[in-house]
Amino acid sequence: TLAEIAGGTPAENAAATRAVLAGESGPRRDIVLLNAAAAIYVGGLAADLEEGVAKAAASIDSGAAESVLQSLIAATVSPAG
Repeated sequence: TLAEIAGGTPAENAAATRAVLAGESGPRRDIVLLNAAAAIYVGGLAADLEEGVAKAAASIDSGAAESVLQSLIAATVSPAG
């Protein structure tokens, strides 16, 4: 249902994103996989959505997607002080 994938506060959305990238299954992961599959397909990196879903799932399951998130965080968060 829409309620299962609805966003919330920034902190809640961050926690949901981290949960998906940590391997949590469910509706949020399904939506992430479908959206990523569309981007992968449109970007020419998959022959169809099914292959795009497989590539997106592999990225999450291998930890590569989490690694990219950590790199993005490191590059955009100001050091304290």
